[in-house]
Amino acid sequence: METNIKRTSKKLVDKFNKDTWSGLDIEHYGRHVKWVMKPILFKVMEGSKIIAVVDAKFESGVVYINKISVLRESRRHGIGKMLILKVEKESKKMGAHKIFLITGKEWDSCAFYKKTGFKKTANLKNHFFGFDFVIYSKEI
Repeated sequence: METNIKRTSKKLVDKFNKDTWSGLDIEHYGRHVKWVMKPILFKVMEGSKIIAVVDAKFESGVVYINKISVLRESRRHGIGKMLILKVEKESKKMGAHKIFLITGKEWDSCAFYKKTGFKKTANLKNHFFGFDFVIYSKEI
């Protein structure tokens, strides 16, 4: 029989994984698990203007902060910290035990994440666009 690789849809991949992966849950986790994914999205308003947003995702006990953005003129006023605390609170409600994110190794954001309790847990050399990045994590 000829074997070949073809492009497919996310829906088909998800169905295949659901049908085949569940048998491995006991092997990997010691029990059957339900893989849950939920977005965590917040905005900060100043009047009718959005000045900051956070885009995070809860995935089976772990929260990944994809992006946290604060307008340049609104930085250094505690808004980023408020967003981190809001994500933490929401994450705990969902049953998360850890939050993590990826940021540039030499970016100013590293100091911010350290001040909000994150610890560098991994280096990602030659990562996005060939630059070095780091992973910051926080147990909650």
